[in-house]
Amino acid sequence: MKKFSEKYSISLFFLLLAVFIAGSNAFTQDISDTITSTVSLNLYTPKNTDTNKFNLFPKKFNYKKIALVLSGGGARGFSQIGVLKCLEKYGIEPDMIVGTSMGSVIGGLYSSGYRPEELDSITKSIDWENKVSLTNKYQREYLFPDQKKLQDKNTISISLKGLIPKLPSSLSDGQNLMETLNLLILKSRYRSYGNFADLKFPFISVATDLDNGGKVSMKEGNLTESIKASFTLPLFFTPTVVNGRNLVDGGLTANIPVSVALDNGADLSIVVNTTSPLLTREELDNPVSTADQIISITMAQLNKLEMQNSGIIITPDIKNHSSDDFSNFDTLILKGYLAAENKIENIIRMIDSAELSSSVYANYFIINPEIEIETELIPYELKDKIIREQENNFVKYTVIEHTLREIYKSGYYADVYAVIKRFNENLSLKYCGIEYPKLNSFVLNTNKFKFINDFLNNEKRTYEVINNKSMLFLHDEILKLLRKEGYIDVDIEKFYLDYNTGNIIINLSDGITDKISINGNKTTKDYIIEREIKIKKSEPLTYSDAEISLRNLFSSNLFRQLSLDLQKRNNLNILDIDLIEKDYRNIKFALRADNERKLQIYIKVGDENLFGRSNQFNLSFAGGIRNQEYRAELRADRIFSTNFTFNLSGFYSIYDIYQYKETVDNNNDKLIVDRTGEYRNIKYGGSFLIGTQLEKIGTAYVQAIYERSKLKQLNGGPDVQTQFLNIFKFKIGGYIDTQDKYPFPERGTMINYFYESSQNYFPNSVSYSKFFVDLEQYFYLSIHHNLYGRFEFGFSDNTTPLQEQFSLGGEDSFYGMVEDELRGRQIFKMSLGYRFLFPFKIFFDTYFAFRYDIGQIWETSEDVRFKDLRHGFGAAFMFDTPIGKASFSAGKTLLVKQGFKKDSFVWGPYTFYFSIGYDL
Repeated sequence: MKKFSEKYSISLFFLLLAVFIAGSNAFTQDISDTITSTVSLNLYTPKNTDTNKFNLFPKKFNYKKIALVLSGGGARGFSQIGVLKCLEKYGIEPDMIVGTSMGSVIGGLYSSGYRPEELDSITKSIDWENKVSLTNKYQREYLFPDQKKLQDKNTISISLKGLIPKLPSSLSDGQNLMETLNLLILKSRYRSYGNFADLKFPFISVATDLDNGGKVSMKEGNLTESIKASFTLPLFFTPTVVNGRNLVDGGLTANIPVSVALDNGADLSIVVNTTSPLLTREELDNPVSTADQIISITMAQLNKLEMQNSGIIITPDIKNHSSDDFSNFDTLILKGYLAAENKIENIIRMIDSAELSSSVYANYFIINPEIEIETELIPYELKDKIIREQENNFVKYTVIEHTLREIYKSGYYADVYAVIKRFNENLSLKYCGIEYPKLNSFVLNTNKFKFINDFLNNEKRTYEVINNKSMLFLHDEILKLLRKEGYIDVDIEKFYLDYNTGNIIINLSDGITDKISINGNKTTKDYIIEREIKIKKSEPLTYSDAEISLRNLFSSNLFRQLSLDLQKRNNLNILDIDLIEKDYRNIKFALRADNERKLQIYIKVGDENLFGRSNQFNLSFAGGIRNQEYRAELRADRIFSTNFTFNLSGFYSIYDIYQYKETVDNNNDKLIVDRTGEYRNIKYGGSFLIGTQLEKIGTAYVQAIYERSKLKQLNGGPDVQTQFLNIFKFKIGGYIDTQDKYPFPERGTMINYFYESSQNYFPNSVSYSKFFVDLEQYFYLSIHHNLYGRFEFGFSDNTTPLQEQFSLGGEDSFYGMVEDELRGRQIFKMSLGYRFLFPFKIFFDTYFAFRYDIGQIWETSEDVRFKDLRHGFGAAFMFDTPIGKASFSAGKTLLVKQGFKKDSFVWGPYTFYFSIGYDL
């Protein structure tokens, strides 16, 4: 027992001696009876920050590098916004953000300076189903009228390599999504200028190289392309070309890219896992689901490997929310926030533990110090906590270091440190801070942006006591205000505190584009691209100019990939236009079937960028058994850099028309309609049109047409057969189209008007004049309700031949009448309709519509009597299918003999219609 006691005493002696020596090593002896030491933070400025221009923002002090890893997951990824909200609330800022797929979208926008609450509102304002839809349709408002007509046919396009068809590699080029991302990046606060480390948070986007299957980590280049590449689903979207590589969704190689973060120097990772679970047995009910499951199984195995090396994993409780369900954003974001808050203590503990293990003060402590706090700017709650927990207590140096971090994070100090003094048996611990001077004034280097001066003058009192966190917020607010006013390339080049004067010097760049660099056009001439660019020289680049330029280029239909990228090279502001050209030689198909013309087909073979000058040469066929048109045309939406347009075409067509006889059965008040015959209208000839584009809403034109036309009686009668007529006519007209979409517009106007005249220039010709106007208007009531109206009016002289006369009847013309039931030289018609969009889908968007028509057609102007007007009533169920509108409708016509009284109504037969596909 004695030996044990002696052994214990010796061990205790050496332990105390070791502690004393360790403690002594932490002190510097100033005088013989006073020992002092200093504990300070390892403050450092983030890389790529010029301290001669930016000296006022919070510095970093962490030893360990923290990465925020955002996974893929489609729509499920919107819950990541809630995670960002929570992390910001608790002051956790990553040293880098690594994102895959939707994680790349969220992470890239966040790194570019969008705050979580802004991301919240942005995601809700975007029609995601439209942006990721498998279509190449572009917004009609940015297309020229002829482009709208072609797009409305909803053609299937197959590229031609020589004369060999080349099957498409995907269903969509994803341009709608690319444009949206590009505009968001252009409007963000921070610019990468080719280096993603220069964003607010260094950012890495992860994609997959389709050519070799490798994982690609993008840290520089075009930010829009890098994000889009990471979000490019193979087969669905065309691969995104980045630096010559065909890139697709990063989820194929790293859906939870922890390894990318570690490879780029991360010590700790906060992982947000929003990936989709595997499908259940019941959900594997079709080949598409099975194929998706096969890919998901492989990705799930990769996910497990990635998460083995992760730190804290945040998995929002979003259960079976589908990756393609772009709804319930509030719920998704809330679930993300709650999941992060549930892990926040673990995250803080993980970070503190890692920092503690790396601290240079890990082995030191003091006992029973008296606490002094030199500065008055420390928040009261923190000051009270320091005194309560540290005075006359056992205090580790790492605790002191942690306290200094909390003081520094208050933002009021350029530097903080703690001084420990031992005098005889007394020990003191003094917390000190180097405060910023009082704000004297903001000094702006330019008067070009008066709204910034006004803003700073209003904010001066708010920032009188300088706080580095508040200054960073102010810096971001200035950028936000500049972007709000449309100045997307004006940047803050200097935000510097002059300690001698107390002035904060703010230098803004001029934002003027010094050079436009066009990259990627191998066929298209530069002037074709330059004519679409609306950047004003010697003025700051604005969002509206960039947006118009981008949309003009998209709507040219010449490129399958396009983005605008702001760069700085050789001290010049460069606007890079990065593009990938489409295959210009192609064959297009479309189908239509209806009760009148049966099955019809549209085929067009052509070159959409002839000689690289955006001219189009096409050979086309449209029709079926009862109507056929063969056409060759050379056309251009714009001639050189003007707004003039032209169309030179030759054609041959046949159009079969049924003949009808109407008989009123006065005894039964019925209108009997009998088909009596059929004739064929045969035409061939050529035309030349020249006009001017009225922005993107319409075209005004003059046209010369020469055609040889004859009528051939096919069966029945009355016999209308004629010899060939030589018709040479001049036409003046216009076309206005502001409807927002097709074939189910919600708002907008369509106007078609013309006047044409034919003279006896050739033998066997005919002289006549004709005028026609057609006006259609849609009114938006709500998301489910629309009203629409239509007005048609036309007249021609008595010499107008049958083949040039007006027609009335058909599903889209007049309910209760078959197609071409009435023909004549004078026409008047008005329609009023209502359309309802069902809140549910029957496979596709489903509509119910009702329409009332009133009108008539007359043989001559002398016959016109408004008491002869007939009425039509009809209703339809319609579906918005991938190949066009599918409509099933029925209608009935009504004649009123002698006012609204008994036995005055004569009802026509029920007429049933069906159609599917777009008008050809």
